[in-house]
Amino acid sequence: MIYANVFDDVIKAIEDGLYSALRNPSIVLLNIIAFVILVFIVKKFFWQKITDFIEKRRVVMMDALEAADREKLRAHELQEKSAKDYEAMKEETRQLKEKLSVEAYKQQEELIANAKKEAARRLEQAQKDIEYEILQANEEIKQSIKDIAFAAAEKIVKREIDEEVHQDIIDEMIQKREA
Repeated sequence: MIYANVFDDVIKAIEDGLYSALRNPSIVLLNIIAFVILVFIVKKFFWQKITDFIEKRRVVMMDALEAADREKLRAHELQEKSAKDYEAMKEETRQLKEKLSVEAYKQQEELIANAKKEAARRLEQAQKDIEYEILQANEEIKQSIKDIAFAAAEKIVKREIDEEVHQDIIDEMIQKREA
């Protein structure tokens, strides 16, 4: 109920305000005269200041927009330059990787070649050592054969035996040496 009275009071005040211009036309005329005087005063004393302020504000806003456009253009150029630099770095990295791969392959081939040379050298040295050992063994065998022959000849001379006995003695001495 309390709210209904408040709303009724508000509605009555609005209706009184609306109908007051119709009931009292001098108020409307007075409002029009006050409005014209206010426009004249604003035009005479404040209009130039207001338009100057608005013009300055417009210039500042235009400068800000132009600066923003320049910065946007610069940012776009920097973005393009960065993209080009990135692509250049990417290409340089690819070339460097390729170069390093080629160098690594060359080093690998060089190491393999050196290893093969070293293996061949060692094999050759081993063959030389074997040949030397064979020569030494042959010399020892020859010396042994000479010693055997000399010992056999000594026994042959001592015994003065026939040739068949002589052959048996040589064979016997060779078998002793081999054993």
